[in-house]
Amino acid sequence: MKKKEWIILCVIAAIAAAAILIMTVMKNTSSADSQNSASSVENSSSSGESSSKDSGDEPPSETPKGQWIAIVHGKHVAQWFDSGVDGEYTVKGDYGTMVVQCLNGKWHVESVDCPNHTCEKMGWDDGTNFMPITCIPNNIFIGTETWVKNYLSENE
Repeated sequence: MKKKEWIILCVIAAIAAAAILIMTVMKNTSSADSQNSASSVENSSSSGESSSKDSGDEPPSETPKGQWIAIVHGKHVAQWFDSGVDGEYTVKGDYGTMVVQCLNGKWHVESVDCPNHTCEKMGWDDGTNFMPITCIPNNIFIGTETWVKNYLSENE
């Protein structure tokens, strides 16, 4: 390789190392902030029924009309909801709030406070998608009961 190519390669490596360092520091800072202030969860169901459980990593014991879906923040379930009951669920993440809408057995991110809005662009899910709806800046995943149980057992 020529001297110029080595210099370019070293600059790219230095930028990558700096980016990793910055992301690690930001993650540690946001983790400390989230530990100091508890995540708040609100539920407003359009049908007026109680269709969710606000705490606990285990799904509710009652039988759902659809399937149990969890909004996972970090390594814990922030909100369980029944995909068979239409409603909106608001969860606070690392970056801001996220509103999840459930309608006709499907769910999607209706609005979110984050820089890229990729989770909104993932569209509607009915449990058959390859991967759960994911918001990296907020550290939030929205998945089926089976996916959530696997995720939580792998991340204990």
